[in-house]
Amino acid sequence: MISFYDLFMIPLERRGIRKARIELIPHAKGSVLEIGSGTGVNLKHYNLDVVTSLTISDKKLSKKIKKLTPKTVTLAELSVTELPYGDNSFDYIVHTLVFCSVDDVDKGLSEIKRVLKPNGRLLFIEHIHPEGRKLKKLFTFLNPAWRVFASGCSLIKNYERSLQSNGFDIIKSNKFMNTVFVYGEAKKAQ
Repeated sequence: MISFYDLFMIPLERRGIRKARIELIPHAKGSVLEIGSGTGVNLKHYNLDVVTSLTISDKKLSKKIKKLTPKTVTLAELSVTELPYGDNSFDYIVHTLVFCSVDDVDKGLSEIKRVLKPNGRLLFIEHIHPEGRKLKKLFTFLNPAWRVFASGCSLIKNYERSLQSNGFDIIKSNKFMNTVFVYGEAKKAQ
């Protein structure tokens, strides 16, 4: 059964998010933590031949993901602002469309940085405050109502700036759909 969220996402997936998933997710290898798994859309994109352990997490795991997830994958209900793992635990951390709804972005990124190994990588897809003046004004205007409608999701965050101000170097990033979305790879700043 398809969820309302999945239906809402179909046109966005077609306009670039699917391409970003296909380009990013297969690069994850070694010990991997996915934050904000939602309905499990990323699962089919992992190359399980090179992933030694995969932990799929969300604040509240959906029934759908509990059914879809192979037994070899660990499921965890957690918040990105309080990760229950030791320092330097993961080779890769993956998140897609998560930080728009995180109240304390700095704390969440601090936790990711703490549990990511020194040479680890962060793979991300986020929607952001667009760059064009007209879209920027529209998103700013819509944001208060959108936050209520979309369970706290913000349309006006600058994720790349947050990464850099929290000690990450962006290795690569690409924006799409009129700069409404960004995806890429980051690592801890040395």
